[in-house]
Amino acid sequence: LADTGALWQPLLAQLPKQSNYIVVDLLGHGESPQPHDESIYRASEQARHVLTTCVAAGLSGPVVLIGHSFGALVATEFSHMYRGIVRQEVLVSPPIYRDETGSRRDWLRQDKLLRSVYRQVLKTPNLVVAGYELGDKLGALGFSHTQLSKNTFAGFENTLRAGIISQRTGRLLRHITIPTTIIYGRLDPLLVARNFTALARVNSYITVRPLSTGHAIRERTLREIVAVIQSH
Repeated sequence: LADTGALWQPLLAQLPKQSNYIVVDLLGHGESPQPHDESIYRASEQARHVLTTCVAAGLSGPVVLIGHSFGALVATEFSHMYRGIVRQEVLVSPPIYRDETGSRRDWLRQDKLLRSVYRQVLKTPNLVVAGYELGDKLGALGFSHTQLSKNTFAGFENTLRAGIISQRTGRLLRHITIPTTIIYGRLDPLLVARNFTALARVNSYITVRPLSTGHAIRERTLREIVAVIQSH
């Protein structure tokens, strides 16, 4: 699961030949529809869309879910909603933030800062699109082939508001009961690494694997994903 399934093409070549897999463009991205209703972009709604796709493809489980960025939040939601279907999940660069409590301590947290940055960023869509295009030209996006433009910005905005700024992923992961691996880059400015280690401390099903990478998926990330899958 990722913004577009094209992100996973380099990974597919490394999977065992007998693997049965599907890749999904999340709603609002790639070839999937772009609903105007912001609530459709919640991780729970995306998870329902993923289930429909799995059923249509004849994939009933047990499955290994691999999600990148917001796709990792959707994977967690899917595992919670449809228990028994998922036997393992791999969460790559998941933007997991703690709940906002309204207390003054929130202002001292990296989670609060990132949410504030996101809200400000959404006020300048032209700047976001230009920055994304620059990152693509510089090769900073890794294997991602997402084309962010003025026409597709609504899907990006709704995903950020309904799926990332508002989320419950951390709460769900505290109680997850399937092997869950979090792979993240130490150089990723969008993540709060202490949230991962805190989850691993309270839930023995969670393993954390840091890499010397950023948010984008690189060759090193792919090798780590394959190693995790093969270890179970």
